[in-house]
Amino acid sequence: MKIRPAQLLALGMFCLLALGSCETNPNAAFPTALAVATRAGGKNVDVSMLERGRKIYTTSCTECHVARTIAHYSVAQWRHYVSIMAPRAGLKPQDKAAVEAYVIAARESLPPG
Repeated sequence: MKIRPAQLLALGMFCLLALGSCETNPNAAFPTALAVATRAGGKNVDVSMLERGRKIYTTSCTECHVARTIAHYSVAQWRHYVSIMAPRAGLKPQDKAAVEAYVIAARESLPPG
């Protein structure tokens, strides 16, 4: 199969568009557990629980819908939505607790504004 210049150009344009539209820092939208724990200051934080919550949030929660960035909701809203969505997602109580711990700690770790 011979690739024509027009096909090569189209492929190149697609790649540029795909790469250019990617978020440059995905951790800004979904900070890592270590980043959240670091920003927590002197609070007692279970990093392994935050890691588990982040993994569940970025995988299980996205099976049905796009994950919202952490800054999208307040702490109270996160508590409300996690309590509604956990049963729908079939999360075990410990998984629900991990997701809630992650989104709340991540939200509280963001700078104001």
